[in-house]
This record gives sequence, C-alpha cells and structure tokens, in this order.
Amino acid sequence: MNDNKKEQKWAKELSSSCGINQSTLQSALEELSESCHGDSATSKKVIEELTLSCHFNEEDMRIFIRDVSRNCPVDVKKLQEEVHSAQGRKDEAYKAINRTIKPLL
Repeated sequence: MNDNKKEQKWAKELSSSCGINQSTLQSALEELSESCHGDSATSKKVIEELTLSCHFNEEDMRIFIRDVSRNCPVDVKKLQEEVHSAQGRKDEAYKAINRTIKPLL
C-alpha cells in the first residue's frame, strides 16, 4: 500500500472516531508533514492527540494548523510532546505552538 493510500485510510478511520471531515484531516497531515518539515508518523500523533484527547472540532483543527503554518519552522516532535502534555486542555494545546517554534539562524 502506497503512502497516499495509507494516509487516506488513516484519515478515514480517525474521521469516524472524531467526526472531523476526512479531507480536513488529510490537509492537516499534509501541512504538518511537509510545510513544517515533520515526519508523517509524528504529525499523525499530533492530529490524533488534538482530535481524540483535546476534543478539537473541525474549526479548532483549521485554526491550529493555520497557526502552526504561520509560525514555521516548528519542531513537530516537540509539538507532539507539548500537545500530549496538554492532557486534553485545548488552551494548553494552542500554547504548545509558541513553545515549539524553532529559532531562525
């Protein structure tokens, strides 16, 4: 199974669990994986944590991904750790973005 099919399957399964449109999840994954130079596996963990633990809805997800994109480069592995440590609190998940911005050299 190629990567695109795997990502579609992942997005479909997560969509059925969290109620967020599959295309929104795929766009979020693409943005985190490509724009911010993160790996797909870590990006998936971030999105899963946001949707399942922090109970992000579709609008929350769009805002979060937009803010991450505006603040690139972001350390996606550190972002995943920070989102996990938010322990389901949306406000703390949003604050994670500022704590993971990589300094420009």
